[in-house]
Amino acid sequence: MKIRKVFFAALAGLITGFCIEAGNCLDVNDTLDLMQPGFYIKWLFCSLLSGVLAFGLWSLVDGTIIFPEKLTSFIKKATEKVEKFDRHFGFWSVLVILFLMWVPTWLSIFPGVFSYDAYDEWMQVKEGVLTAHHPVLHVLFLGGITEGIYQLTGNYNAGIALCTGIQMLLLAATFSYTLVFMKERGANPYLRIFALLFYGLSPVVRLFAICGTKDTLFFAAMLIFMISIYRIVFCRETFFVSKGHIALFIVSGLLTMILRNNGLYIVLLMLPILGFVCRKYWKKYALTCGIILAAYVFYIGPLYGMLGVSQGGKQEMLSVPLQQMARVYKFEKEVYSQEDLEYLHALIPEENWKAYRSTVSDFVKSGFQEEVFDESPLKFAKVWVKTGLKCPLTYVNSFLIGTVDFWYPFAVVDGYQAENSSWFDYKVSEPGQERVIFPRLHGIYEYISHEHEAQKIWGSFLVLSPGWYFLIFVMTFLYFWKNKKYGRMLVLFPVLFNMATVFLGPIALVRYVLILFYTFPLYGILLKEPKEKKA
Repeated sequence: MKIRKVFFAALAGLITGFCIEAGNCLDVNDTLDLMQPGFYIKWLFCSLLSGVLAFGLWSLVDGTIIFPEKLTSFIKKATEKVEKFDRHFGFWSVLVILFLMWVPTWLSIFPGVFSYDAYDEWMQVKEGVLTAHHPVLHVLFLGGITEGIYQLTGNYNAGIALCTGIQMLLLAATFSYTLVFMKERGANPYLRIFALLFYGLSPVVRLFAICGTKDTLFFAAMLIFMISIYRIVFCRETFFVSKGHIALFIVSGLLTMILRNNGLYIVLLMLPILGFVCRKYWKKYALTCGIILAAYVFYIGPLYGMLGVSQGGKQEMLSVPLQQMARVYKFEKEVYSQEDLEYLHALIPEENWKAYRSTVSDFVKSGFQEEVFDESPLKFAKVWVKTGLKCPLTYVNSFLIGTVDFWYPFAVVDGYQAENSSWFDYKVSEPGQERVIFPRLHGIYEYISHEHEAQKIWGSFLVLSPGWYFLIFVMTFLYFWKNKKYGRMLVLFPVLFNMATVFLGPIALVRYVLILFYTFPLYGILLKEPKEKKA
């Protein structure tokens, strides 16, 4: 067992060391020279330190490090007092507390942050032209309420405020349910209070609670879906006799599938895996999955037809290969033959290839000619593969630079490489009008969102960095793997699948990995739960 522990600690060290050293090189030089021996020496040194740290932390969690008796006694007495305080917090009280904790952030930029894709979603409803580029359900929610309230009142702010308020309530209900679930599973009261404070005070959670992006509700649905997976893995008997638990699994699974395109893959991958776990209850489970899939087919079939929804473009799925070829186009254009260049310019205009930015594919793929791609997808694949064989390190660098903000804990998130950092798009776009009720708080959030220096403040990565929470996830996942706690790993699979899909996306933004923040308080109950039940 000790050999296994050393092996996984070494693996955790190698991953952490790479994230830190490779991320630092990319941050400083905008490239990673994999032929430079110095990089591997630094990687090895950082890996050794990280591996020792992982070994020590896991020993602490395993209980092999013994605390003094006086300290243990003090913790026990303090816990008893906290438990008395904790008994007063049920579902509704926690929901109200969280909502009220977010209200100052809401009033710092009333009627709510209307940015990212919100304008496009509203315009779809206003113009009556719906596409599948954005989740239709969210388009109808955000754009429908915003435009509908305007038609009634002549005030767009009222509609945006109503959307924001509903979203805050839904998110608060999700976290409140999570805390009730933690209490049900016997989580330490300190952990539950920490979870309440984390959800209430984390700048990431607070800002996205008032933001009209689809990701907020998408990851709320995924969090409930993961809790349902936990119940299936550890409490199958009670799960399959509870209509409420089954209903939550169906609704959360369906919403995960339809609120973001990558959610479809997450659920479709999870359902057969869970089917193996639920083979004793295969009839009930098959019926449950059938309801989810039938509802989804109805949603993208008859419902799309009734609403006149047109399909979205294919360029989103091609973000990584397009960026890789664009990087070659910028730095090693001579490797392309004249025939290749003619095809590339037919696929995407020359000015778009020249507009390449290393961290975002939008400037290249905005010129994508879908009809050219549809004529011969195989030709696109051949050009991509042929170019990659000639310039493999350029392809690797393109991928690493495009994802670095997801896994480097000290990254300055600045995907658009604009004048100001885009850690968070803190603004009210048209048709809303910004109203600042708490100017000091508004100034703080503007500083965090748009100034590079905010992310460079010592210790700020502990609350702002997706890369930091990604490494915590990796450490936790590998700890379960080390201890052969496969049920716990299964609960975290949706996070793993989400990371795999966003790594193939157009840009690294905080909103794409909110689940890393939402699930953070859950690691505590997974670490200390009894052994999973066998099927």
